[in-house]
Amino acid sequence: MSHVRAGGSSLELANAIEALIRERGGECAFPVNIGVNEVAAHYTPSKTDDIRFRTGDVVKIDVGAHVDGYPADTAATVEVDTKNFSALITAAQDALRVCIEMIAPGTTVSALGGATSRTIRAAGFKPVENLTGHSMEKFNLHAGLSIPNIETRDKAVLTEGMVVAIEPFSTTGVGKVDGSKRGSIYRIVRERRAPAEVTGLFEGIKRSFGPFPFAGRWCDALDPDAGQHLSKMVRMGMVMSYPVLTEVGRGVVAQAEHSVIVTKDRCTVLT
Repeated sequence: MSHVRAGGSSLELANAIEALIRERGGECAFPVNIGVNEVAAHYTPSKTDDIRFRTGDVVKIDVGAHVDGYPADTAATVEVDTKNFSALITAAQDALRVCIEMIAPGTTVSALGGATSRTIRAAGFKPVENLTGHSMEKFNLHAGLSIPNIETRDKAVLTEGMVVAIEPFSTTGVGKVDGSKRGSIYRIVRERRAPAEVTGLFEGIKRSFGPFPFAGRWCDALDPDAGQHLSKMVRMGMVMSYPVLTEVGRGVVAQAEHSVIVTKDRCTVLT
């Protein structure tokens, strides 16, 4: 977070974070997400799309690492050289803290969503209702259980041994995101019969990244024509591209996140 400064390069920051993960013996569970202002999720810089941070920007950095396939996911928000959105950032942090204090075997996901919503609304903002936290398992970043940011009718409960990512999002906008712009984060969907050059890159992606999401820029080391082949794989349904998620009302978004493991009577923060 300390490397986010006016004039700084989002591409350089993402590359540095991802290199640090690998230097410390892990692998990336997904490309570093860098969301500026109204961009909430699923943006990672590419070689040709390098955002430069500006004074007043609210920057979310969402990082995932895995060791031997076991993932962890964490995020934080920083405002560049101003304090106009300190309360918005604090609202997300407070919601995360409240949820962590609540977590124990038997806690319902709806209760966590309700606590997140009340905390953020009490601060004068809105939770992003169509973004959620998630359970995680080996080689599975989203393992089926969603942790909402609003109260729901979901009766699912946490059980001992579960690993979950809790990620409140607060916003000055309407509290929803949508995505119409294709980003540069991808994930394997299925194998299909394809030209040899496409199949070669597909096999390289499987070996290098497994089932985890990957960045288009990572594929340049596998194939100099990776961009062209990735576009073809998307059209053929071999890989999917995550849309960049933006706040519907163009509101500024803040995020806070930790991964925890549910223990016998509470939880332990992993990140």
